[in-house]
Amino acid sequence: MKGRRFYLAFVTISLITFSTIISAETPSVARMVFFHAKPGTKAQMEEAIKKQMDWRREQKDDWRWVTWEYVSDEAGRYAVATFGHAWQDYDQPKISPWVEEVSQGALASLSVTPVVIQYFDHLEEVSALGTAKETPNMGEIAVFQVQFGKTAQFYEAVRQFHHALRKAGSPQRYEWFELLMGGEEPQFMLILPRRNWAAFDTKRDFLFEALEKSVGTKKSKELLAQFAATVKNCRRYAVRLRPDLSNLQTSTAQEIK
Repeated sequence: MKGRRFYLAFVTISLITFSTIISAETPSVARMVFFHAKPGTKAQMEEAIKKQMDWRREQKDDWRWVTWEYVSDEAGRYAVATFGHAWQDYDQPKISPWVEEVSQGALASLSVTPVVIQYFDHLEEVSALGTAKETPNMGEIAVFQVQFGKTAQFYEAVRQFHHALRKAGSPQRYEWFELLMGGEEPQFMLILPRRNWAAFDTKRDFLFEALEKSVGTKKSKELLAQFAATVKNCRRYAVRLRPDLSNLQTSTAQEIK
C-alpha cells in the first residue's frame, strides 16, 4: 500500500511538472483575485477598489493592475489582476499589502463568498496579439477544466489551432493562460478581447475553416474531436474592462492583459 501511494504521488508530481514544462521556459505569472459582492454592496465594492487604485498611484506603484467586471452569470463579480511577473516578484512586491488585504480586508468583507486567489502562467507561444491597436472595452473569457492526464493532448490541439489561425492570417487577438495554483487542475483560461457587444457576433466556424486550410478536413475533425475529448467542462463569461477601477499607468505593454 505504501509503495502504491508513493507511485501515485510520483505520477501526480510528474504530470503537474510536465504541464508547466510545455509552457514558456520563463513563466510570465499573473495573479488574479476574484471578488463577489454581497447583495446591495456592489457600489461599495467598486468604491473600495477605486480607493485602493488611487492609493497605489499615490504610492507610485509601477505594477499594472487591471480590473474587469463580469457582465454575464451572477451580478457583482469582479477580478483584479496583475500580469507579467516572475515568481520572485511576489516575494517582495514593491507596494504591499495585497489587493485582498488593503484597508483591513475591506474587499474581502464585502464579498458574499471567500476571496479566490489564483496564479496563471501566460502561454505566449500559443497566444496572438492580433492587429487591433486600441485597448479593448470588453472581453470573452472561457475557462476549460481539462481531464486529468490529458494536458498534453489538450495543449497539442491548442497549438494546432494557433498554427492554423496564424496561417490563415487571423486578425483576432487571443490570450491563453494555464492555472498554476489556486484551483482544480488542469485548468486553462482563454481571454478574447472584444471592442464592444457587437464584436461578440463572430463567425463561429472560422476556426474550422482555418484548420481545413491548414491541415485538411479529416485532420481538422480529428483535432476538434481530440480537443473535445480532453475537456471535462467549459464555462464562458462576458466581462467589461473597468479603467476607472484599474491602475494602468505603466510602460508595460499589457491590455485586458
